[in-house]
Amino acid sequence: MALQIRSPGNQIKTTRFAHSALVTRKVPVLISSRVYVPLESAAANEATDLVYEAEVSGGVKATGEAWTIGGAVYWDNTNTRFTTTSASNTLCGRALEAALAGDTVTPRFQFNAFTA
Repeated sequence: MALQIRSPGNQIKTTRFAHSALVTRKVPVLISSRVYVPLESAAANEATDLVYEAEVSGGVKATGEAWTIGGAVYWDNTNTRFTTTSASNTLCGRALEAALAGDTVTPRFQFNAFTA
C-alpha cells in the first residue's frame, strides 16, 4: 500500500521547492532535518510541491511496534519507513489511530514536518 494523504485539499499545507536530488511521488524525503512528502515525482533541481502538514495513512510502518493514539511518529530515513523509535530518526507526527505490532502499514496519523 502506498502513502495516502487523507486531509481535504484545503487542509493540506505545502511548499514549492527544488530539491538537489530526485524525489518520488508520496515517498517521504528528508530535507534540512525535516520530512516532506512530494505530491509529484521530480528530477533533481526541479521544483515540486512538498507536503509539510496533513493527515496521512498507508505508509510503510516498522513491524514489531504497536502504535498508540497520540504517540510520536518518526521517519526512519535509512530504512525508508515510519516508526515509533526516536533514536537516529526524525520526528514527523502523532498517531491518530492505534496499530498492532504486526501491522506493516501506518494507521492514520497527523504528519507535520515541523513537529517539535
